[in-house]
Amino acid sequence: MTSIPRRLLRKPPPAAPAERRATCDAWLPPPRRRVRRDVPLLSTAERDEREAIRDAAVGCAVTSRFFYGWVILLVAGLCYGFGMPPVYYSWSIFAPRITAELGIDRAAVGGVFGLFNTLHQCVGLLVGLAIARFGLRRVMPAGFCITAAGLLLLAGADTARDCYVGFSVLGGIGIGFSTTVPAQTLGQNWFLRRRARVIGAIFTVGGLVGWLVAPADAWVLERYDWRIGWVLIAALSVGLALVAASLVREGPEAVGQHLDGAAAPGSGAGGGQAADRWTARQAVRTPQFCLMLVCGVAYAVPWNTAVAHLTLHLIDSGHAETAAIGFVGTMALVSIAGRLTGAVGDWIAPQRALAAALVLEGLGAGALVLAGSTVLAFVAVTLIGIGFGMAFVCIPVVFSHFFGRRAFAVTSGIRTTCTGIFGGLGPWLAGVAFDATGSYAIPFIGLLVLGLLGAAAAAALRRPAAPAAVAPVPK
Repeated sequence: MTSIPRRLLRKPPPAAPAERRATCDAWLPPPRRRVRRDVPLLSTAERDEREAIRDAAVGCAVTSRFFYGWVILLVAGLCYGFGMPPVYYSWSIFAPRITAELGIDRAAVGGVFGLFNTLHQCVGLLVGLAIARFGLRRVMPAGFCITAAGLLLLAGADTARDCYVGFSVLGGIGIGFSTTVPAQTLGQNWFLRRRARVIGAIFTVGGLVGWLVAPADAWVLERYDWRIGWVLIAALSVGLALVAASLVREGPEAVGQHLDGAAAPGSGAGGGQAADRWTARQAVRTPQFCLMLVCGVAYAVPWNTAVAHLTLHLIDSGHAETAAIGFVGTMALVSIAGRLTGAVGDWIAPQRALAAALVLEGLGAGALVLAGSTVLAFVAVTLIGIGFGMAFVCIPVVFSHFFGRRAFAVTSGIRTTCTGIFGGLGPWLAGVAFDATGSYAIPFIGLLVLGLLGAAAAAALRRPAAPAAVAPVPK
């Protein structure tokens, strides 16, 4: 029998635990992988291709999710378009019948409309604070309900005081809380790269509805009277309150989305994130904010004055009542082109477009002095409409461009509050001037000068440097 060498019987030194496991694993056979007979084996290249296809499908599922901002665009357009123009334009159209029935003078006509404009703009600061505190979904329906209550009171008016309370006070406050500032806030809350186009689209709906208001009011006056007209507009406001309460959302973050429907926060934002560092307190202390107040007065006063007195002025100039009402609708229709043109603020500095708009609006207001013929009247209302439409879009875009989303609601509210005072004085002073002189020549020439001053202020605007980011406090 062959003996075993002693060196083979010698016990090996103890190995470390890791080495011991490695030694055991080396003696064990490799584990058998269970292969499904019905699934073919894939090569490495085929597996990589399949994983790439799966990753692309997942990315498409994320980016193709419907962007709720488009619903917001539609809702904002409906709420502004059917909330503001029927109230705003109908006063001028119904004014001849109201003055004939209630016996009020031109100063009262301008005063009622002027106070309406003052209040619906002067509550802008309260609107901004209310939006920051309660949210758009609560503020807008409340504003529409207040508007409806005021118009129902106006429908039963017997004196000028009833017109002041129903139309000017309740109607002005309700419109302020439900239309302009909320619509602008929705547009800039949901969009950045398309902001000027979106705000222009929202206000374009207002121009379209404003054009339809004139024939609709003429139809009401032909078959009923001005009181029924205000009741119908009040019912429309109630319907808009229901729409706003059901569909409005504060911003894309509320539904798990991002600005412009981007796949990730901040993608494509560019300089918008830096502008969002502004607070309202910082913004109102800049010279740019003061110049913007001048621009706001220069675009609001000519338009408000023209809307309040255009029908009466054209009738005095020899135009028929139906033709004068038609020019109000034409001015609103032409403003659509201006609102669409204001979207150039997405490609050029919006303050430059604002300067051009104020020049056009001022020239149109001055041309109303010569509106005795149909051609000159058309030229005047065309210039006013285009200039106002452009300025109406450019001003909120400039505010967003300069001061970002964070400060927008409050700064816009302060701006509308300040400009609302002058915007309301314009129609009243024009009525006083007419009662004193029997002509609108002095007010219209003054509006021309005001438009040119506003254009100079807009041309001087430069985007301010964003404030430094506040470092987090160490804990």
